[in-house]
Parts: sequence; structure tokens; C-alpha cells
Amino acid sequence: MNHHHKTGGTRLLFFIINLLFLTCGTAFTYAASADDRQAPVTEITHLMEKGQHILLKPGAERKDIDSVLQIADRMEAVSKQLQDEQGLGLSKLLRVMALREDGHPEKGRPFAREAVDLLGRSGSKRQKADAILELGSTYSNSDPDLLPKIALYEQGIAIYQQLGNKMKEATLLEVLGDLYLLKQELPTAMAHLNRALALYKSLNYPRLQGIYALMGSVYNEQSNFVEALRYNLLAVKRGEEQHDSSTLMAAIYNRLAISYYSIDYNKQALEYYQKGIRISRINNDVAGVQNLLFNIGEILGKMKRYDEALDSLNTAYTRFPVADIYDEGYFMMRYLTIYGNMKDYSNAEKYYRKILPIYGQVNEGMKQELRVTIASYLTKTNHYAEAAHYLDSFAIMETSYPAAVSRNAMVALLQYKTDSALGNLSGAIKHILRHKMLSDSARNLALSKQLGQIQLQFETEQKDKDIRLLVQKNQLQEADLQKEKVFRYVIIGGVIILIAFLTLMYARYRSKKRTNIQLETQQNEINAQNEALKGLLDEKEWLLKEIHHRVKNNLQIIISLLNTQSQYLNNKDALAAIRNSQQRMYSMSLIHQRLYQTDNLGKIDMHWYIPEMIGYMKDSFETEKKISFKVDCTPIELDVIQAVPLGLILNEAVSNAIKYAFPDDRRGRISVNLQMIAEDTCELSVSDDGVGIPEGKDPLATASLGMSLMEGLAMQLDGTFDLRNNYPGVSVRISFKYQNFAASEKALAYAD
Repeated sequence: MNHHHKTGGTRLLFFIINLLFLTCGTAFTYAASADDRQAPVTEITHLMEKGQHILLKPGAERKDIDSVLQIADRMEAVSKQLQDEQGLGLSKLLRVMALREDGHPEKGRPFAREAVDLLGRSGSKRQKADAILELGSTYSNSDPDLLPKIALYEQGIAIYQQLGNKMKEATLLEVLGDLYLLKQELPTAMAHLNRALALYKSLNYPRLQGIYALMGSVYNEQSNFVEALRYNLLAVKRGEEQHDSSTLMAAIYNRLAISYYSIDYNKQALEYYQKGIRISRINNDVAGVQNLLFNIGEILGKMKRYDEALDSLNTAYTRFPVADIYDEGYFMMRYLTIYGNMKDYSNAEKYYRKILPIYGQVNEGMKQELRVTIASYLTKTNHYAEAAHYLDSFAIMETSYPAAVSRNAMVALLQYKTDSALGNLSGAIKHILRHKMLSDSARNLALSKQLGQIQLQFETEQKDKDIRLLVQKNQLQEADLQKEKVFRYVIIGGVIILIAFLTLMYARYRSKKRTNIQLETQQNEINAQNEALKGLLDEKEWLLKEIHHRVKNNLQIIISLLNTQSQYLNNKDALAAIRNSQQRMYSMSLIHQRLYQTDNLGKIDMHWYIPEMIGYMKDSFETEKKISFKVDCTPIELDVIQAVPLGLILNEAVSNAIKYAFPDDRRGRISVNLQMIAEDTCELSVSDDGVGIPEGKDPLATASLGMSLMEGLAMQLDGTFDLRNNYPGVSVRISFKYQNFAASEKALAYAD
């Protein structure tokens, strides 16, 4: 058996067995078959169906398994109460199915035996066959479980054949073919697979990729590499036609790669290993990924890409659990071989030491593999006597465990080297002659394999050519049915239409090309203009900031000049007038200061501006001790065109309140509010709780500069000005429309 590669046979077998169980449907219920159709439908029937339904849904979890086991307990209790052996057998069977789904099939073996016994006495033939099938599933695919497993499945086939259930018979024959392949009974394996294939074809069953892959594996084990490649290619073709992306397809790609490996088509082998590993990863198939990584490491080592080979093996060995001592042995052999070929004998010795305890724990078939690998390493490290011991053991067991010709040729070469080193000249001559004979045989076999591959390729191409000739012949026959005159006119008309169409298409192409050139030119011009406008816009923004900065500086200079002038004045009215002017100028300079300090050159945040203005006035009039301020301002941004007059109105209203509302150091409060009273209407109110305007005097008739200024500024805002005597106190309200002035309007406003 070719152990150089892991075939993934157990994975293919697992898939087929799962398929077999899925086809059972409701086979375990009372009404499952013709011979028990008259049995009463009881609670047990419904419980069995419910348990099966839970197990058949994809991705059964721990809670699902527990639910099925509880259902099995209930079925057992009801059956015992009714003294119903058939129901009791079904309860045992459901328990076996749950344990198998849970990953512990061996725990279900005693229950499966009870199910076979009970259903054999009281159940239908179909139920007995299904119980036998479940009992078989409790055995593993290795010694010593393989023989009883095969015997049970052979019993199941006989019953399904009696029942005329061809689908189950074919599926079980396929499973047995794989088991006989594992047992290395190759003719028996092929006989079962041929029977299964015939049944599948009689049923028009389309999913033949699995059985084709198994047949390819049998041929590969028989060293019939041409047929092995043929059937593995058929498996891939059928699977791809079925759009199969299951773990079965990964196993099929793996087997095709092994066929290519056997005829030294290493590049193709690596390609199909990589296809298989992609599917295994998509399906989260941990064992499949490990299996394919191992095989990729093997093929890369054969191609002398040792670093990549070790990377692949390390990933397979360290990231995934190793199933058993046999898999451990395969990994150790592969590491030992690669490090030996690299002449890295220090690392090779580590794996040699790890192989020795494994050697004593495995069967003779595995020992044959280990003997060759160990002897090869010992020969390379000049330990010829020890190597001879393993080679002698290999020779003793050779008849019981036949190996491939190439393997025997390698063993003969190792025997020649050990005999030569140990002075056994006659043995050395005998073994070198045997090596030459076997090498020539292997070389001829290789040539035969290559010729077979070429022949297979030729046959495929010939079939394709025959198909093309048949298609052409049919087309000629159809053409002959038409009259020559009509055919000629059609050709002429077609040519004319084609010429006209080509002419039109060429004209459209030329026109479209000219249009594209024009559009490209225009786009370049637009892009250039946009860049120029962007530069002008940036320049304009800087100029506006500079203007606001200079206006603010000029206003500050004027304020400073007025402040200097006031130091030389003794007239209170003149001093008051200068102070009023300073405050008005500060209200405007504050706006211009804000504008050049922010990126928004046209808007003033009144929520910031009003508290700043009030703070300045508190400091100017020194009101902290007697007058408190309450400011309530909604976050509103006003254009500078509206912000300047509103700031002046605020200055006048607050100044008047400070100066006149609280005589004789009277304490009080001034409230300032700016709100949106409608969707597009703002209202500024300044009120105090001071002495107010004397009774009987019209507040609007006061002919002061401040009053006139506020009325004029309200008109500039296109708003309403309202002055009221609140008794006590006075309130000033200005309502105006909130406007978003365009750039042109702002320019005109500044010009005015």
C-alpha cells in the first residue's frame, strides 16, 4: 500500500456512510416498510421521527444530542410498559445514532447489539438491516475492528438485496469497496465497486464522483496508473459538473493528486492538493486540512523545496491534533526523510529518536514503512550494522506485505550499501544486480505510465475532434436544405448590411473620438479655471480678513484717541459723548475682531458676541456691585450686515439702562435676550427693573441721540423697534427677519 501520501480514505468513507444514514429517512418508524405497514402508529413512532429530525438537521449541538437521548429514554420506558420489543429495539437504535452523532460511536455498540437482537425478532427486515448498519458504524476502520465491520455490512447488503432497495445496496457496496481497499484486498474491493457502479447507473444516480475516486484509488494501489488517472479525472469532472463543494470533493482532489504523484507529474499533483485544501478550509474540515498539508509537504520535499515542505508539515503537525500513533509515525518519517535529504543530520537524529518508540507500538504493515525510512537514515549516517538489521526484517516480511517496485529497488540499493560497508561482497553483488533489475523495471513502468497518460490525452482530444466534426457535418446538412438562390441573396444582403453597419460604426467611432477630444479639452479648461477661481477665492478671503483686521485696528486707534482726548476735557457732557462713541466703536470692533479670527468671514456667533459685549460694558461702567446682568442668548449666527446694527442697538439699550435706570446707587438687574420667535424672525430684548420713564411721558417722543440711533438702526434691519415702560423698568424690543445675504448683497452693503 502506498503510504507516502495520506489518501484521505477514511474521510471519503465517512462521507459515504453519512450519505447512507441520510437516505434512511424515516426507515426506523413503524410504518417504514411494506411488511409492517399495518402496525399501529403509536407514541413511539412520533418520538422516533422527532429524534431522527433533530439528528438530521445540520450542525447538531450538545443540547440536541441530550434531547435525543431523553427521547430514547422515553421510548424505552413506554416500550417496557407496553412490553413492545420492536419499540424497545427502536429506542436502542436511536440511542446508538445519538452517540454516533456525538462522536462516540464505540459507546453505542452494546445498545446496537441489543437493537439487532430485538428488531431481528420483532421488527421488519428493513429495521434489522438498519440496526446492523448502525452496529457496523460503531467499529473503526483499522485493525482489529475492520473484519467485524466488513462482516456486518455484508449482512446488511444481503438484506437490502432481498428488500429490493437498490440505492442502499449500492451505497453499502461502495462503503465495503473502500473498506476492502483499506484491508488491501484489492480484487474484492474492485468487485464491490463495480457492482455498486452498475446499480447507481441503473438508478440514473448522478453523483458518481465518490465511487469513481475509489476505483481510481484501487487502480493506483494495483500500480495501474493509467486507469487510476482515468477514474480520478472522471471523479473530478463529475464532481465539478455537480458543483460539489463538500468534503467529498476535497478527498477526490486529493486522490487525483496522488495519481499525478505516482507518474511524477508533480506540478499537477501540487495544483490539485491546493484545490483540495481550499475546499477543506471552506468546510472547516480540520482533519482534511491536516491530511492535505501533510501531502503538500511530501510533494514539496520530492520537488526539493525543503523549506516550504517543512513549513507545510509544521503547520499540519502543530496546529491540528494528531489522530493516533500511526499518524504520529507518518509525521516522524516525513521529517526524518526531509532532514536526511537536506543532510541536516542533527535535526534528523531528533526524529529518528522519536520514531524508535513508535516502531514497537504499530502493526507489521506500518513497521515495513518505518524499516525503510530508518534504514535509509542509518545508511546516510554510516550506521550500517543497525541499518542491515532493519533491512533484514523488511526482507523477511516482504512476501506478506508486498511493496511497489520502486520501493523494492530502493531497499535493494540500501542493502548493497550496507553489504559493501560490512564486507559482505557476495551479498553486495547480489543486491546491486537486484537493484538494477528492479530499477529497470521501475523505469519501464514509468515509461509505460507516461505513454498511458499520453494515450489518455490523445483519446480525449480525439473525442473532442469527433464531436466538432459531427457538429460541422450537421451544419452542412442544414445549409444544403436551403435553396442556392435564397442563400446567395442572404449572403449578399448580409454583406451589404455588414458594410453599412461597419461604416456607421466607424463614423460613430470617429464622431465619438472627436467629441471625447473636445470634452477632454473643455474639461482641462474648466479644471484650470477652477484652480484659478480657487486661488482668487483664497486671496479674497485673506483680503477680507485683512480688511476686518484693519477696520478693527482703526476703530481701536480711534477709541484710544478719544480716550486720550477725554483726559483733557472737564465738560461732563463732552466726556459722556466721548464715552458713548467709544462704546459704539468697541461694539463694531468686536465684530471685526471676531471675523478676522475665524474662517467664517460673513457670520457672527451672537451667542459669543453678546456676553463679550456685556462683559466690556460691565467693566466700563463698573457696575459689578450694584447691577447684575442676566444674558439668555440662543446660538444664532448673523450676517455681519445684521450683526453690526444689532450690536450698536445692544450698546445703546444697555448703556441707557446703566446710566438712567438705577440712580442714587440703586441696585437692580438688566436682562438681555436674543431668541428666534418664529422660523425666520429674531427678537432682541433689553429690559431692566429700574425706575423707568416718568408717568405721562411718551418714551418714543424722547429726542435723544441714542433713541434716534436705535430707531434708525432698527429701520436698517427692516425690523420693528418697541420701547415700553414696564413699571418698574423699561424694555426695548427689536424684531427683525433673519437673512442670509448673498456675497453680492454684502458687497453692496459694504459699499453703502
